[in-house]
Order: sequence, then C-alpha cells, then structure tokens
Amino acid sequence: MKSRFTIFLAILFTLCSGLNMGQGQISTDSLDTALRALKDPDKKVDLILGFLEKPENQYLVNAVGLANRAFVIAQQNNYAIGKIQAMIKLGNCYFRTSDYKKAMELAQKAKEISEDLGYEKELANSLILIGIIYSELGDFDNSSQCFFKGLNLFEKLGDKEGIARSLGNIGLDFYDQQYYVKALEYYNNSLVIAKAIDNQALIKKQYNNIAAAYSDLQKYDTAITCFRKALAISIKLGDKLGQGTNIMNIGYIQMNEGNYPDALQSFQKSLDFATEMNHRMHIAECYLNFGFCNFMAGKKDESAAYFKKALKEGQENNYFKIISSASKMLNQIYTEKKDTIAAYKYVTLEKLSGDSLFAFQKQRLSSKLELQYLYEKKELKRQLAQQAKNTVMLIVIFSLVAGLIILGLVFSRHRLKSKFVVLEKEKISLEKKKIETELDIKNRELTVNLISLIRKNEMLADISKKLMQLETNAKGDETKQAIHKISQDLRNSTDDKMLNEFSLRFQEVHAGFYEKLLQAYPDLSQNELKLCAFLRLNMSTKDIAELTGQQLASIDKARYRLRKKLALPGADTNLVTFLSQV
Repeated sequence: MKSRFTIFLAILFTLCSGLNMGQGQISTDSLDTALRALKDPDKKVDLILGFLEKPENQYLVNAVGLANRAFVIAQQNNYAIGKIQAMIKLGNCYFRTSDYKKAMELAQKAKEISEDLGYEKELANSLILIGIIYSELGDFDNSSQCFFKGLNLFEKLGDKEGIARSLGNIGLDFYDQQYYVKALEYYNNSLVIAKAIDNQALIKKQYNNIAAAYSDLQKYDTAITCFRKALAISIKLGDKLGQGTNIMNIGYIQMNEGNYPDALQSFQKSLDFATEMNHRMHIAECYLNFGFCNFMAGKKDESAAYFKKALKEGQENNYFKIISSASKMLNQIYTEKKDTIAAYKYVTLEKLSGDSLFAFQKQRLSSKLELQYLYEKKELKRQLAQQAKNTVMLIVIFSLVAGLIILGLVFSRHRLKSKFVVLEKEKISLEKKKIETELDIKNRELTVNLISLIRKNEMLADISKKLMQLETNAKGDETKQAIHKISQDLRNSTDDKMLNEFSLRFQEVHAGFYEKLLQAYPDLSQNELKLCAFLRLNMSTKDIAELTGQQLASIDKARYRLRKKLALPGADTNLVTFLSQV
C-alpha cells in the first residue's frame, strides 16, 4: 500500500495544472475590467501579479498569458522591479507546465538583474525558483544550494513568509531523498512561522507536507490529523482543488488502514470536486483509487471497471503513469481470471506506457543535464564577468587611492615648501632688521662721534686762538716761535687723529662706499673721498668747515670741483642725493 501512496504523492503536483476554463475566465474578466480602469502602467503590473499570487489563481490555464502580459508592460515602461517579479511569476507558470528550460532561463535572468540592481528579495525568490526546478529534476545538490542561499537572504531581510517558504522547500528536498525525519524538522519550522504570520495557504501546504511524511513513516493517525487540518483551511479559503486533494489523501490513509467503505466515500467526494472543476488528471486519479480500493476489498469486477475508466482517461490525455498503473492492475485481474487474451492486451499497454515513461524519464534526465550545463555555463560566464568587473573596480580604486596619495604628497610638499619659504622670509626679515638695527646704532654712534669731533675741533680752535693771542703778546721771538709751533703741532696732530677715527667709523656703517666711488671715479683724491663721505652723511658746508677747520669758501670750492669730477650736469642734480644712492 505504501508504494501506491507514493505514486499518488509523485503526481500530486500535477493535479494542480488544470482548473476549468469557466472559473478562470470569470476571474480574468474581472481582472480586465480593473486593468482598464487603471492609467498607471506600474500599477497594472502590480495588479496582475497580485491576482496571480492568490492561491486560487495560480493554476489558471491562462496564467502564462497573464504573467507574460505583466512582463511586457513592465519592460515597455522600464519598471525594473515589476519586470523581475513578472519573470519569476512567468517562470513559475512554465514550471507548472513542465517547460523547465523556459522556467530556468527566466529564473536565471531574474537572478542576474536582481543582483545587478541590488533587489535582494527578488534575488531570493529567483533562487527559490531555480532550486524548485532542480529539485523537480532530481538535482538535489544544486537545489539545496539555491534554497539555502534564498533562506539566508530572507533571514537578512527579516521576510518571515520567505523564510517559511524556504524552509518548506528544503524539507521537500529531504522528503524526495526519503530523509523523512529531517524533512519533518524543516516542515515544522516552516509551519511555526506560517502560523505566526497567519499565512493560511502556507499553513495548509505544510500540514499536507507533514502528513505525507508521516504517511511514509506509516504513522497514519498523525498523518490523517494533519490532512484534516489542511482540509479545514481549504474549506475556509474556498479552495475546491485543495479540498478535493485533501479528501483524496484522507481516502488513501483510510484505504491503507483497511477502512474501505470510508475510503470509497472519500474518493467519491474527491471525484465530485474534480468533476465540478473538470480536472481530468484528478478524475483519472479518482478512478484509479476506486479500482485499488475495490481490488483490496475483493471486488475484482468493480475494480476492473474503474481501472478501465482510469485507463481511458489516461489514454485520452497521455497520463502515462495512470496508463501504466491501470494496465498493470487489469493484467493482474485478467491473469487471475485466466483470460489470456485480455491479460496480454493489458500487459502490452503496460509495456508501451512503461516505454513512454522511460522515454519521459530519459527526457527529464537530458533536461536535467542540459539545464545543469546551461546553468553552470551561464554562472561561469557571470562569474568571469563579475571578476573582470571587480578587477576593473580594483584598478580604478587603486588608481584613485594612488592619485590621492600623490596629491597628498604634492600638497604636503607644497605646504612644507611654502612654510620653508615663509621661514626663510622671516629669517631674512629678522636678519635685515638686525642689520638695520646695527646700522642704526652705528649711525647714532657715528653722529655722536661727529658731534664730539666738532666740539673737540671747536675747543681746539679756541685753544689755538688763545695761543695766537699769547704769541702776539709775547715779547721775545723765541717765545713767539715756541707758542706758534705748539699751536701748529696741536692742530695737525688732532686733525689727523680725528679724521682717521671718522674714516674708520664711516666705513663700518657704509661698507663699500669708497670702493664703489673709486671703481666709478678712480681719479678721486683722499680729501675728495672724505668730502663725499661728509656729504653722504648729509652734513652742511658749515659742519664740514668746523670739522675740518677749513674756511667755508674752501669747502664750496671743493664741492664745485667734486661735481665736475663726478660729471654731474648743472645744478639740477643734488650732490647729496647722488652720493646717498651710491
């Protein structure tokens, strides 16, 4: 019985692929009316995606068309996030129709755009879709990687619904690999979060998953309790497809426990829902279940009739698993009845359906290998592009850092140079001030010295005058000569000493003055150089006369001769001004 229950679970996902056109058309008409009332293209995209997000609308026959419509509007109006969400939704729609290649292409493209634009939630959703595709193809290594990456992103964003969905998908991976205890751990963690956020659809899904795991562990009481909880939510949500599936699951457990009458009632209720919705796969599955239940109850003829109905549905819709199961059971029944012709007929059908299933599984394997190749190729290409991008970024960053360092060094050097120049200027200024101070002091000393010399000269002139008076009043010639000689020696000795001292002082204050004059005018005599020095000090003719003991007329004549030697034109050029510039 466990094997038959496993067959049901393997096709349970396929049950969701065909709501009737009537129900879908009514909802679509309402959507079209709402869309016509909207002017904003972005809001139209959001409305379509929100419509498809509802559990009752996810399996509409025109879901692909609606998702593609949202994608086209978003693309035409550069609505980036809407475009990504539409691609993910469209990928989910293609997945439900078993077009895994298109689903993977859309999921990968959505993943790349989300990474480039930094949309982490959309990136997580695209990873979940890629993981679901790999899981369906049996590539659990890649699927688990995607699921855990998506889980990490949802945890980072604090998106509890995303976390719950990721945990449930990881649980499905473990379930498909028959790690039921580990699967239950993730299912229960997902259920806790789903209850915390009161997401009824997600709660129902996890109850179904938990029940399936307990059924495979042959814990039927716990399994049927979880199925009944899922049924209650389906009724609350008005989900007829969910109600039919939950009731069928309950019927399987009742059949496994040997409670055939209740199982038949459950299968009949499930058939009623499938017939109301015109869900052909669900109808075929119900006929198959009736056949199993009657066969196990020992009603071979009734079971054969239902297996034939299931076989007919399978042949009309190419449900190879239904054909295989029904043919196998009919072969067994007619073999027991020793109807060799009928038995051979059904064993042939079983073989043909088995070949078709094998071809389908082989195609799935090829699809898996192709998707792995395409995904790895695209991932490698993306990684190489990212590495190249990172390399360029590193080069740019390094160049910027190096440029900033160079600019910093240049700026620092400029600042140091400016500071050095300022310090040099300050040093020169200080030295200049020091020299000027020293010159000022020496000028003062020279002035004091000149005043002192002049006073000394005046005093000597007075002494000389008195000596001359003594000489006049003296009676003896010898006395007169002696006084005259004393007066002459005193004047000559004092004049020489005084002028030598003045010359030394002057050269200290005005260094190079004599050298420049002699270089320009080599014919100047010593007396003329001294006269230039006196004039350089802006001394008047009277001061020079008192200092040298000469007559004013003699000084004027000396100045006249000096102007000629210096070749100064006329009286316009001031002699003192000229000498002060030497």
